[in-house]
Amino acid sequence: MEFKIIPSKLAEAKELLKIQKEAFHSDLIKYKDYHTSPATESLDYFFFRMQNSLHYSIFVEGRLAGGICLVKQTKDHNYLYRIFLGSEFQNKGLGSKILQDLERQFPKVKKWTLDTPKDNRRNRHFYEKFGYKKTGEQQINEYLTLINYEKIL
Repeated sequence: MEFKIIPSKLAEAKELLKIQKEAFHSDLIKYKDYHTSPATESLDYFFFRMQNSLHYSIFVEGRLAGGICLVKQTKDHNYLYRIFLGSEFQNKGLGSKILQDLERQFPKVKKWTLDTPKDNRRNRHFYEKFGYKKTGEQQINEYLTLINYEKIL
C-alpha cells in the first residue's frame, strides 16, 4: 500500500478527530480513562494540538487514513505523542513502514520517546521490535498503566 505523511491542514481536523476517536474507542472502554483518552478529545483541543505540535496526516492511496502528533522536546528529541490509523488501514503492515518513514523524515532527531499501555502486548512488541527500550511506567488510573519508551539513534 502506498502512503504519504504530510503536514496536517486545519481543514482535515474534523475527519482526523473522527478517525482518532474510532481508533482509540476500544481503549476508552477497556481503560475507563475519560480524562486523557484520545477517544474523548474535543475538537477545540485537537485544533490546539495541531497548532502547537508537529501534526501530520497519513494518506493511503490518496485517502486520509490517520494522523501523527509529535512534540519537539529539544532539537534532537521528539516525543511521539500519538499515532493512529483508521480500522480499515490497520493490520496491513503500514505501521512499520510509517514509523520507519517518520524517523527518516527527521534525520537530526537522535532520541525518540513515547508511551503505550502496559497490558497492550502487541503495541509493546511493535515498538520494541524497532529498538524502543522501556524507561519507566506511570499509573493513569486503576485500569491503565503506561509504559514509557525511548529509542536512541
